[in-house]
Amino acid sequence: MVRSVRRVFIYVSIFVLILILKRQLSTTDQMKQPVVVIGSGLAGLTTSNRLISKFKVPVVLLDKAASIGGNSIKASSGINGAQTDTQQELKVMDTHELFLEDTVHSAKGRGIPLLMDKLTKESTSAIKWLQTEFNLKLDLLAQLGGHSAPRTHRSSGKLPPGFEIVQALSKKLKDISSKDSYLMKIMLNSEVVDIELNNDGHVTGVIYLDENGSRKILKSQNVVFCSGGFGFSKDMLREFSPDLIHLPTTNGKQTTGDGQKILSKSGAELIDMDQVQVHPTGFIDPNDRKNNWKFLAAEALRGLGGILLHPTTGRRFTNELNTRDAVTMDIQSKCPRNDNRALLVMSEKVYDKYTNNINFYMAKNLVKKVPIRDLIQNYDLQTTEPDLVNELKNYSDVNTKDKFDRSLIINAFDGNISPETSVYVGEITPVVHFTMGGVKINENSQVIMKNSESVLSKGLYAAGEVSGGVHGANRLGGSSLLECVVFGKIAADNIAKLY
Repeated sequence: MVRSVRRVFIYVSIFVLILILKRQLSTTDQMKQPVVVIGSGLAGLTTSNRLISKFKVPVVLLDKAASIGGNSIKASSGINGAQTDTQQELKVMDTHELFLEDTVHSAKGRGIPLLMDKLTKESTSAIKWLQTEFNLKLDLLAQLGGHSAPRTHRSSGKLPPGFEIVQALSKKLKDISSKDSYLMKIMLNSEVVDIELNNDGHVTGVIYLDENGSRKILKSQNVVFCSGGFGFSKDMLREFSPDLIHLPTTNGKQTTGDGQKILSKSGAELIDMDQVQVHPTGFIDPNDRKNNWKFLAAEALRGLGGILLHPTTGRRFTNELNTRDAVTMDIQSKCPRNDNRALLVMSEKVYDKYTNNINFYMAKNLVKKVPIRDLIQNYDLQTTEPDLVNELKNYSDVNTKDKFDRSLIINAFDGNISPETSVYVGEITPVVHFTMGGVKINENSQVIMKNSESVLSKGLYAAGEVSGGVHGANRLGGSSLLECVVFGKIAADNIAKLY
């Protein structure tokens, strides 16, 4: 009897040991699988760089486009940060609390305050990371609409900030990929169409179409969606913001909400999907006025002193540094309804502060340098030369707040302004620019399931415009790049704990 019990005990012990060994082998095998990052904008580049450089975790970066960068590469104003070294060097007083206050005020009661708090508190380290890891200067500042202090960083070089940052991060990944394809693999022209979940709800892989249209599966226990917004998709705009489908857009054709659709179908919650930001200033190309795609007129143009003039009267009509939704509303309600057009006019001093960008716009024929008197003839303004000169003088002579409550009067027009004085001018119109809504995430960048605060899967993360709740009803300029870096880093740091 005792011998039989011992035999049973031995058999059970062996069986348990086998189960333990199988689980350990399975876990080891899982940990060898790379992290799949979907989307090569700044969020995807941040996540990938952080995983590889800091933690040596292997990554496969997928993008349906033929090139790296997404919409991030077009960002032209800069990236926000509070209490940064640059602010200290330029003697700018700013705090995380003030940045959070501006962000919450701009959000107008929508979004998730915890994510906004994370965004603003982590902004200092986000700027520092870019400066130290990628040798980016980010040594200049601009104060954009809705901000209480200059906190939008860009570098004193020839490259626009979005392009510069994307170029630096992508170069590092390409260098690593060329030396170690196991640690870093970049797969372009690869469109993710679905994800695999096991019976326990854990992600096990992504399903994608390769460049030949063949359906394939890439196994992974950790997937980060950085696939962007849906501002180019007329179908999704019709579903969530049908009043905006007539507007042009600044978004690339890849911005069709793939991540939101895939994750929602798998059980993820969507939040604030009807909150679509219309940027007040997209350039009208005089040679292609009806084109649905518009080049963004960076908010820094107004932050550095540019003003908006009514296209008929030649007079100012708004506080150019109000939040984007407020400036857009003024253009749409006060300017001609047939095209909602206005004139963006800048002084020589603005040009001196933003030379490389304005030169680029001029090369594209989006901005022209003309004498004030030519504004009247070229743009059919119903005003006189003395009245137009006085309008620019009135803006320039204000020491504090002007009649539109604009408090930042900088780089104004010369005191000796006359009809012969040259200015820089471009035609602008409101454009669909950014989708604040998206997949709901928590402070760890984990995707949240519908009607619950629990995560959809322990292996699913999201960062950047694909996610929602960070900006509420209105995003502050400069916070899109920041969101990508902050939550891309957070996703990487949490995944690395598993390896």
